Amino acid sequence: MITDKQILNKAEDLNGLIEAQWINQIFLSPAWIFQVVFILLTYILFFYLVDKKRITEILLYGSLVAVAFVVYDSVGEQFNYWATLKDVLPINVNFFLGDATLVPLYAMLVYQYTFSWKRYLIWIVVWGGILAFGYYNLVLKYLKVFVYIKKFSVAIDFSLFLIVGIIARWIVVSLLKLEKRRKVS
Repeated sequence: MITDKQILNKAEDLNGLIEAQWINQIFLSPAWIFQVVFILLTYILFFYLVDKKRITEILLYGSLVAVAFVVYDSVGEQFNYWATLKDVLPINVNFFLGDATLVPLYAMLVYQYTFSWKRYLIWIVVWGGILAFGYYNLVLKYLKVFVYIKKFSVAIDFSLFLIVGIIARWIVVSLLKLEKRRKVS
């Protein structure tokens, strides 16, 4: 029988390994510096381009995307579909590389610049394709920051980018319509 104490001991050992690797091998490495610079440039680009008049609406959309991807990435890593090998911080889930930074910030820009469902769907496919087939594979291949473990993980990632993007936009558009109807009446 596996006890809670055994699981806690293994978790403590694993966390110790992760922290030691991060301090001794990852922190200030070229891969770490690339991630930090890319994240900072993404925030600068976002705050430069974001429509300040619609920022509440855009941030609501981005928050929905971020929460969905934190949950999704946690599940994917738990079931070994993929793994993040070099995090900006030694914590799990990798909030800064994708889930709460890059994925939602670029998704918010797609949302901001697409007013019709048709344009949105086209650009969300482009966005998802660039992330799943371009950026993640670039990071995987050259920096060894992220790795897909199981077959079809890239296709799952791409599909979920689309599904989450569509659901998040549908929620925000529906809420805006509801709010507009309430103001009229």
